[in-house]
Amino acid sequence: MESKFNYKNFSIVIPIYNEEEIIEESTNAIFAICKRTGIDFEIIFSENGSTDRTKKIAEKLIKKYTEIKIISNPKPNYGNALKAGFELAKNDLVISFDIDYYSESFLHEALILNNNYSAITASKRLQSSEDGRRFVRRLATNFFVILLKTLFGTKLSDTHGMKAVKKEAIKQFVPQVVSTQDIFDTELLIRIEKNGGKIKEIPAKINEIRPSVSLIYKRIPRTIKSLVKLKIIFYKESLKTKSL
Repeated sequence: MESKFNYKNFSIVIPIYNEEEIIEESTNAIFAICKRTGIDFEIIFSENGSTDRTKKIAEKLIKKYTEIKIISNPKPNYGNALKAGFELAKNDLVISFDIDYYSESFLHEALILNNNYSAITASKRLQSSEDGRRFVRRLATNFFVILLKTLFGTKLSDTHGMKAVKKEAIKQFVPQVVSTQDIFDTELLIRIEKNGGKIKEIPAKINEIRPSVSLIYKRIPRTIKSLVKLKIIFYKESLKTKSL
């Protein structure tokens, strides 16, 4: 039977950090929506510095599901965890889910992505999006996007959250990404965009199923610093390009 999707396989990368309360239930749900596609897939847990039972539970889950593998880094760093998972992923389309934020409808939209696009993202800021997060987190997202548009001129309305990137774009641009922590995936999308790649945005539907594991008052100054640093790096890269 011919598949309704444009891809024969996909990889899902999930950074995990201190997720013992939800990892098993969420994994079962994510595995089920992957299985329903009827095509080959892998799930990569990229564990980074957990201090609870997250890693032990993940190791139990990979015995239950042969499609799941786990990699680990001793230091908590979301961006590095995502990067390591992207680099390890073997399939044609690589999808980023969080253990508390995933969607079967987004997965299907990603799998029908056509050749005109290098990536697809779920934006929380489109008119038809449903953002059920706390007001302070919505406000932080809006501030972050204003900074992105001011510093980099991006047309993207949101760079955080679920996304899918074609493997060839990952091979081309991930080695160039210098950012870690909060903006690894943001820089990846901006580099794709700056080099002429098209990125499709679709509405996101999000509700918080637990408090964020990272404290927003710590993330905001760290993110601003990272964005300014990235702007300087892009400026230096442009000077090198002009001198060639």
